[in-house]
Amino acid sequence: MATESQLEIYRIVLGKRTFKEIVREKNNIPTEEEMTDENLFTLLFQNILSKLTQNAAWTSDRTKLGLALFSNDGEDVNRILSNHSGHFVIEGYIDGGYYDKLRTIAQTNNVATRERLGRDKMVTDRYYIYLYCPIDAKVGIMFLEKKKGLNIHTAVDLFITEVFKTPRYAVKIERFVPQSIINEYKDEGVVDSFTFTDAITTSVIDGQGIELEEKRYGVTIKITLPEDERPEFDVVQQMLQWLGNGAISLGNSVMHLSEFGKKKGSLQKEEKKYSFEVGDDLKIKPMIPIDDELQDEDNSILRRDEIKTMCDEVLAQIMEEVYPAN
Repeated sequence: MATESQLEIYRIVLGKRTFKEIVREKNNIPTEEEMTDENLFTLLFQNILSKLTQNAAWTSDRTKLGLALFSNDGEDVNRILSNHSGHFVIEGYIDGGYYDKLRTIAQTNNVATRERLGRDKMVTDRYYIYLYCPIDAKVGIMFLEKKKGLNIHTAVDLFITEVFKTPRYAVKIERFVPQSIINEYKDEGVVDSFTFTDAITTSVIDGQGIELEEKRYGVTIKITLPEDERPEFDVVQQMLQWLGNGAISLGNSVMHLSEFGKKKGSLQKEEKKYSFEVGDDLKIKPMIPIDDELQDEDNSILRRDEIKTMCDEVLAQIMEEVYPAN
């Protein structure tokens, strides 16, 4: 498999305003001017498209991540990212990656020929995104692809916030794990392993063996549980509390596992493995795995029709939880 992608779900929380009110305000459309919901939603789509199709990429100095829509081989940008106004859905691909890094690229079979990439160059991957923004609601849903070792959600969070925020009202993007998906994890799954990753700064003797100097080391600790002692998902919380008290000593620095910035776990159910993240509060945040059949290995992207169908189905599954009936 070319990429190991997973799907993460986020809630777009507007606060006191609806999407309809935000679109009208951002486009200076008075409330008395009649306009269909579909046309208002199309305006929202055009606002997003406009930000992603400028000559300059959308960038964030906070994350050093850029976003754009690259039109390859005569692609129409409206087909890379598409508007389904009748369903209040915008879905498709978005190109994103880091900039402000010095890099060198070369062919694997001829490293003598290489090119130096400056800080103004952005190296991107293509991600799948699905936005559901019902025009009369104050909460929307975003599905975003996460690739193994690559994640653009911080930039996308800032971008979506910029799309919807107004001078008077803020927007909040929050990770959302539906209870129905947590229940699927609980159903007969057993915990396979935990991985803790962070960087530790400590003092070490310099190369001359004379003075102490500070150095920063990347540290990853993986704890694999014996096959005959793997617990069910229900007891993971207790196990994390117990593991979190463990510590690693490096030089003169000591760091507890609960303090590590990235905490992940692996759950095994039948022949499949599922990943879940663990928050700073040691709360479990399952991720939605994407089957191999949905991966387009030749182009390192997800198959468009199949992943849209999957998002449609998950959205239908979580609708009651996100939008409870009054």
